[in-house]
Amino acid sequence: MRKLSKTLLSLLLIAAMLASFVVLPAAAEEPAAEQPTEAVQAAETQADDAVKTNYELSIVMLDCGRKYFSVDSIKQIIDNAAAAGFNNVMLAVGNDGMRFLLDDMSLTVNGTTYSSEEVAAAIHTGNEAYYNFTTDELTESEMDEIIAYAKTKGLGIIPVINTPGHMDAILDAAEALTGKTCSYNGSARTIDVTNSTAVAFTQAFVQKYVDYFASKGCKYFNMGADEYANDMFTGGSMGFGNLQSTGKYSYYVEYVNAVAALIKNAGMTPMAFNDGIYFANNTSSGTFDTDIVICYWSNGWSGYTPMPASDLASKGFKMVNTNGSYYWVLGKTDAQCSASKAKDFDIKSFPGSTINNPSGAMFCIWADYPGAETEASVISKTAATIAAFGATLPKIDDNKTVSDEATGVSVTAPGLTGIKAEQTKVGEELDGKKVAGAWNIELTTENGSYTGSAAVKVPLDGNWTGCTITAGVMNENGGIDYGKDYDIKDGFLTFTAPHFSTVVVLAEPQQKSLVVPTNGTKTVEENGNLTGYTPEYSKNGIVKLDMSYASNVTTMTFTGLANGDVSVTVGNLVYQITVTNESYSSKKTITVAVGETETETVKGDVTDGKTTVLDDTHAKVDVKYVDQETTETLEKASRLTSGLKVYISDSSNKNFLQLSGETLGNTQEFSEATEWTVGYDSSNGYYLSSNGYYLKYRASWRGTTRELAVTTTLKQTSNWDTYVNYCRYSETSELYFEVTGWNGSYTNYYIALSGTDWTVSSSSSSAKGYAYTLKTTPATVNQTTISFTGKQVGTTQVVIGDVLYTIVVEDKAPDGAMTASSLTIEYWITNSEVYEDTAQTIRSKQIAASQANTDDGVEVEGIVAGTGNPGFDKKVTVYYWQAMRLDADNIQTNDEGDDETADGTTFTHVRYYNGAWQYKNLSGEWHYFLRTDQAVAYYLRKTAVTKEIDTFMKDWGYNTSTQTPDWSGGLGQVALTVAVVYPDGTVSPTEAEMYSHSTTIYHYGTDRDIGIIAPRNNADYNIARITVTDGTRDTNKSDNVWYPNDTITWNKVTDDAGVQWYDEREVWNKSSGTTPMVNGKVSRETWPEKNTAKLVLIYLEAAPKESNLKVVYYDDTYKQQITSSEIVMSYTTEQDMPTYFNSLKNTGEVTAGTIRLEDDAYVINSSGVHQTFNKNISTVPGVAAQYRSGLYKYVSADVSADGKTLTLHYQINAQNLTKYYVLDFGLPVRFKLSDLVRNENCTATVKTVTNGTLTYDESMKEFVYTPTDVLTTLATANIAISYSGNSEQMLRIGFIPATTVYYEESFANYSGTWNTVGMKLGNEQAKEPYGQATNSYGFDPAYRENSANSEGTVARTTTVGSDATFKFNGTGLELYLRTKNTSVNAEDVTNHSYMLVQVYEGSEATTDHLKRMSFVDVNNLFVAKDTGYGYNTPCWTVNDMALNDYTVVVRFVKGQELAIDGFRVTGTQGERYEKAYARDGEANMQTAEIRNMVIANAQTNLNFDAYSNANEMYRVTANKVLDAVFDESDVLTGAVVLTNDDTMGVNTVTVDADLLNIGPKNEIYLQPGQAVVMQLTGNYASVQVGMRSLTGAAVTYQINSETAKTMNSTVDMYYPVKLVGNMLVIRNTSENDEILALTKLKVTSKSAATGNDPGVVPQTTPEAIRYAMALMRGIDVPEFTDVPKDAWYHDYVYDLVYRGVVNGMTATTYEPEGKLTRAQFVKLLACSLADAETLKTYEGQHPFKDSEGHWAEAYIAWAKDKGIVEGVSATEFDPEAPITREQMATIFGRYALKQGIELPKDAAPAESFPDADKISEYAREFVELMRIAGILNGYEDGTFRPQNTATRAEAAKLFSLFLSITDKLAK
Repeated sequence: MRKLSKTLLSLLLIAAMLASFVVLPAAAEEPAAEQPTEAVQAAETQADDAVKTNYELSIVMLDCGRKYFSVDSIKQIIDNAAAAGFNNVMLAVGNDGMRFLLDDMSLTVNGTTYSSEEVAAAIHTGNEAYYNFTTDELTESEMDEIIAYAKTKGLGIIPVINTPGHMDAILDAAEALTGKTCSYNGSARTIDVTNSTAVAFTQAFVQKYVDYFASKGCKYFNMGADEYANDMFTGGSMGFGNLQSTGKYSYYVEYVNAVAALIKNAGMTPMAFNDGIYFANNTSSGTFDTDIVICYWSNGWSGYTPMPASDLASKGFKMVNTNGSYYWVLGKTDAQCSASKAKDFDIKSFPGSTINNPSGAMFCIWADYPGAETEASVISKTAATIAAFGATLPKIDDNKTVSDEATGVSVTAPGLTGIKAEQTKVGEELDGKKVAGAWNIELTTENGSYTGSAAVKVPLDGNWTGCTITAGVMNENGGIDYGKDYDIKDGFLTFTAPHFSTVVVLAEPQQKSLVVPTNGTKTVEENGNLTGYTPEYSKNGIVKLDMSYASNVTTMTFTGLANGDVSVTVGNLVYQITVTNESYSSKKTITVAVGETETETVKGDVTDGKTTVLDDTHAKVDVKYVDQETTETLEKASRLTSGLKVYISDSSNKNFLQLSGETLGNTQEFSEATEWTVGYDSSNGYYLSSNGYYLKYRASWRGTTRELAVTTTLKQTSNWDTYVNYCRYSETSELYFEVTGWNGSYTNYYIALSGTDWTVSSSSSSAKGYAYTLKTTPATVNQTTISFTGKQVGTTQVVIGDVLYTIVVEDKAPDGAMTASSLTIEYWITNSEVYEDTAQTIRSKQIAASQANTDDGVEVEGIVAGTGNPGFDKKVTVYYWQAMRLDADNIQTNDEGDDETADGTTFTHVRYYNGAWQYKNLSGEWHYFLRTDQAVAYYLRKTAVTKEIDTFMKDWGYNTSTQTPDWSGGLGQVALTVAVVYPDGTVSPTEAEMYSHSTTIYHYGTDRDIGIIAPRNNADYNIARITVTDGTRDTNKSDNVWYPNDTITWNKVTDDAGVQWYDEREVWNKSSGTTPMVNGKVSRETWPEKNTAKLVLIYLEAAPKESNLKVVYYDDTYKQQITSSEIVMSYTTEQDMPTYFNSLKNTGEVTAGTIRLEDDAYVINSSGVHQTFNKNISTVPGVAAQYRSGLYKYVSADVSADGKTLTLHYQINAQNLTKYYVLDFGLPVRFKLSDLVRNENCTATVKTVTNGTLTYDESMKEFVYTPTDVLTTLATANIAISYSGNSEQMLRIGFIPATTVYYEESFANYSGTWNTVGMKLGNEQAKEPYGQATNSYGFDPAYRENSANSEGTVARTTTVGSDATFKFNGTGLELYLRTKNTSVNAEDVTNHSYMLVQVYEGSEATTDHLKRMSFVDVNNLFVAKDTGYGYNTPCWTVNDMALNDYTVVVRFVKGQELAIDGFRVTGTQGERYEKAYARDGEANMQTAEIRNMVIANAQTNLNFDAYSNANEMYRVTANKVLDAVFDESDVLTGAVVLTNDDTMGVNTVTVDADLLNIGPKNEIYLQPGQAVVMQLTGNYASVQVGMRSLTGAAVTYQINSETAKTMNSTVDMYYPVKLVGNMLVIRNTSENDEILALTKLKVTSKSAATGNDPGVVPQTTPEAIRYAMALMRGIDVPEFTDVPKDAWYHDYVYDLVYRGVVNGMTATTYEPEGKLTRAQFVKLLACSLADAETLKTYEGQHPFKDSEGHWAEAYIAWAKDKGIVEGVSATEFDPEAPITREQMATIFGRYALKQGIELPKDAAPAESFPDADKISEYAREFVELMRIAGILNGYEDGTFRPQNTATRAEAAKLFSLFLSITDKLAK
């Protein structure tokens, strides 16, 4: 369902009126007047027509004869009338009652004089007989004050003394004083116009008031003359008809003319209401005086036939349109004209006639039921209507202008006749401004002096050109009451003065704000020539001004020299200049009152601009941009078509058909209306359906009842009941059912509204229902609305877009504030008045301003009546509940059903502040009353349904101790039960005791709601929330009464733990900021039928007290508190302080430590209730969802050492989990039903989910869990499985956060201006069941093809001050950004972007919990300048914190942009799930930054000084380099970067300043040809490397000697790597400029951490470097399975491998013990000593016969050529013969001799071989040479064994040692 929005205004921009000052311009040409539009001209023409004729009276009439209105109240009516443009207020002081007494009331009638006292007393008695008010009459001095006040507002007072009718009080006085009957036929209100005594008395009485009002300058007097004796003749032609039928009508004519004459004789114009004037067109009984102005209110009703208005007008009467359809009648809500109706008033449309030239119009406020509402209520309710009515009336200009030639002063005001003006002196300055002129002005009218508001025109000296001009009138305190509507023209100032005494004109240099850029200029133009002035600077060196003049315009150019503020004065202009290099270009000042809001509308979108951080101590600023708004309107469907969506409503669109469940009802809220879908059946026509229900006509047998209903089956008829589902649609758009009768005839039954019920009706005059469609119309807005709300007096600033706003918060009363000298607080119990006294005369409290003029004001509860009696029953006592401020739309009245208790603002204190009334709300904030507001003290009755707190209710009922009386009229009765819920979830009274202890029975009625239930906080308890649950009576369900033994079954739901709890609806929560209350009307809590019940549960919180006992619920699994609560205990100082030792009722003695807590253990609380302990954690209010899941079990309880705390312990019961899944990303995860159950032929229903959502696809039998929150704990989902015929089985699924979890940017909360950039990819993460992970934690295939922003999007801001907040539980966090490059080189930081990162311990970002803070440069020089992006860049990280909750705030502080891509949480669960992690080989996760390893190694091994090479901004104390990691120390000694320098042909090890200073500080970038090398010392289950493509380009990389792989994923993920001898080489083997980004090395174990775990300890070893160099030279480095790491030949073999000399017998074997042939040896020698190109030259040569065609032919030829080998003979080499040890030594020796290599002597060569004599002669020299060089050492026994065949291992040693020596010799 949707909410119907209001139609947008067609005009969005309205020019602001500058009402407070005007700037005097320099001389300039006057622009041409703007031409009015045709619409404006037409409106003006219509108004002019009326004015040009005889329209002169715009009147508000107040019936202050029936109801007493105070002076202040009448003044407020005058204010409202004046504001609306009326020129008169008519006061009906004599209308039934006579509420105004003169000082001299004496009368002489027929020669008899009655004293003033006698007459006044008689009138007073008559008034009290009519309606007795506390004050009954106004005094003459009060009326003087009213008339004078009206004059100051430019209004006249028109008195009304109704005669000869409506004279109740006067008639009583006449008869009491004269002793004669004066009434007509016994009428209580009308005199007999044929009775001379009556006529004489009343005319003498009226004469006194005519004389009085004439003396006060009143111009009109209304005699009333309406409704003659209508109290006696109540039908037909009524009293006037009786006069005519009895021949007495002429007496009435004569009487009216006589009264008119005495009014005219006093110089006033008579007025009268119309109905008696020529009643029934009777012109034969006399002629009425046509000077009487007719107030035409009615053209009659059945039998009552006044003369039509047009006929009266044709007779020459002036006509005032007093249309009774626009009356506002007190006590008759159906006759109270609303503002919306008043807007339609037309002055020409009289009742029954049209008169084109009326003399006036009148809006009437009648008080037919004077006690129905208060004065304040009447005033507030009519204010808007008066304004709307006045807006329809022509403007009357009765102003007169008087002038004084000597001074040039002229004044315009109503009725002026003279002026006296003289110039005077009042000093040079007033109110901080220069005095430009002062005049004493006296004004006169025909009635005397005039001091009211008027338009004043005074001369103004040209010397004040350019000044800001204000003017006003000096008040009695010497201050200035300022005027308004300033206008300067032709050397004169015109303005509106508020009153008259001394008029002053003030001038001050015009202040202009200007922003000038540093080293830039700003140009402004001013009218006139200002070049003659010399600029005056308040400071030098800030700005320079150059001026030029042409064409009456001065051009002023300001040049900014240096940052700062300066004022520059040029004549009367003062420029307040700010020179700045900030981004704003202009300044504005916003002034707002405390608690009020000012708005500024700016065209376009400024939300993407830069916004400074605002100190919101003084003001709150909200910025909202709207591009388009959609207007929604309802339109009648022209016809029904299949699939059409419609709403059913009456013609006013105020009532809508609503379907709730199976029940049809009415709602006046469109958002609650039901949308119906039109269907079509080819046989029967159209039907309407919603949510599986069909709308139908239903009638019982013989049609005794007919109704609108719904059914789940689409059908026509069924047995005895008639159903018709098919709708018709009439030509006039009504919906109806066509019903066939027994005789075949058709009857149309319309869907209709009867009262508030939807039904069917055959009546064509019924309130029919129509089908409406919802039409949406988009409208372009394109504007930003900025709201400034004042919070505290002071000044603050904010930059929005390019504007600097200075916000000045003042403490002042807003326009329309309640300024009366006293505040009335009325007493009510819902819609009935409450009286303080048993006489029922005092029903309100008046608080004088003098009582409440302190800062704290007065507390309402302490000043209003504490108790009272409702007006309907004096014997009942009600209690003060709360005070409420009600606005004009929600005024409390005594109309039936008018209950405003939920429609206002609760307040506790009031005060008179700044000349107006304020109230303090429940939040302690003061706000102003408006004069249209009503202040109400509400009362309720106190009940005994709860022991712990007082509970008040509106309604009265019966208790359940006895049978209830049967007074329901057959409707039956219903039950209301109230109970409290303690903080631990225990209920009081228990459910078994509820009916007998806390249930009230009420009579049932249709739509009866539960009324008001208002519990009150007390010293023991505060109320947290209130809920309602439905229930039904168990037995006696047809009875109309209830019995003591009745029981009630309450609706309940089963929670995830399998425990039943009440199926409750929350109706109040303390977060609402209102007092605790259930309002049945507002919350629609109604009993559906008799014998149903409602249960109100009131949730309590214990008030903190030293004597309370504490209950703690503790999670042993997570080592954290779940929740806690307190038990309020009785305690006095004479007692021992309560403890569990002396209070807990449990088996055995209670001592400190672990106890066995029995299920029925209890303590007796302060309310005397046996309060037990709720062990079921799933039902404890307010616990997190994981504890409601049923996973936890109670395990034990213990009592603290001091006996004040009882702790209940809980653990996860793992047996309750069906399946675990490990989540290492914040993406959705999909799993199958078959993962959970074997038999999929079942129904699966998702019950509850924590930290995310779970959806189920029945067709695919698949679930998708989507995390919505950062996982700080085990997330769970409960799934109900049911098989046919069996009950539900609950399956609980767990989602464990991995040791590292990556979250997208959407998991943070953002403030300021952020935009989502990119399109979400919608990936899902791989399913990783517990112990069956297929990917390493931190890697997921979902991101493998992610070549830009992770998951497609980033959160981007360009607004400085915008921030993001991310909360997590863990030990570390990495922040990933999309980075840019804005620099030309590393030294250029001009446009770099920076962020501030703050880490707070806990869940809130409070200063006292700030742990760490970083200022981070996020520029990335490794991407293309301005155009490229570095994606998913880890720009900041924090590690090794204690496992805890943390809040991280990231704030954009400088630069072009900040784009957040994601967050990686590490150490998420500590030891909680180590077993689960271990099964995946992911336990004991440890990480280290690769960049740190490289820096650490360079400092340790390569003499690289990181501190001195780092830019200054990256240096910290103790010669450390800041890398945005807050580790206390860096113990890594780790890795090196190798660069393959193709130009030099060699490998170099490089670390330079760029590594420290360029790019983000949390990763290292490998260019193509670079490698990172390290060697680890530990043994790990897995080793993983965090890496990614920096820019999304495809990067080719190799891990060790594995096959090269390609990656284009930009998401930092952990890739598993296989070490080679604990060595790791990561190479970028790309061919172009692709960059491989490396972040962290991660290692894991298959078991939990131990106390001596060394962690990640990488090293840099020569072997690792040589291994990497070999790989980088393209050498394939095999892993030999037969060369163990600890073998004596291992290093020699791999030395040859790294040199590219050997590569094994197979890919995995070297065969170290294998024999080496002569050919193999020669090859080794050749490959070691010659390059490939040289060897190619020997191909095809064969110095020996047996080498020809041999695979080693070239190698043998090279060796023979070098003299290294001689062969076994001159022609044979014997290549396949095993080589002996002495042959091997000989060959090496010969090579050394031939090459001139002098082998060194080893410092400790082997001893001479004992078997040297066995060495062949040719070899002795060479063996000895090799022995002395340390290359040959012999066997363990010292022998050489020269003829032994050499093994491949021995050969490897010989080669390795020989080559190492020759390497050194070569160097």
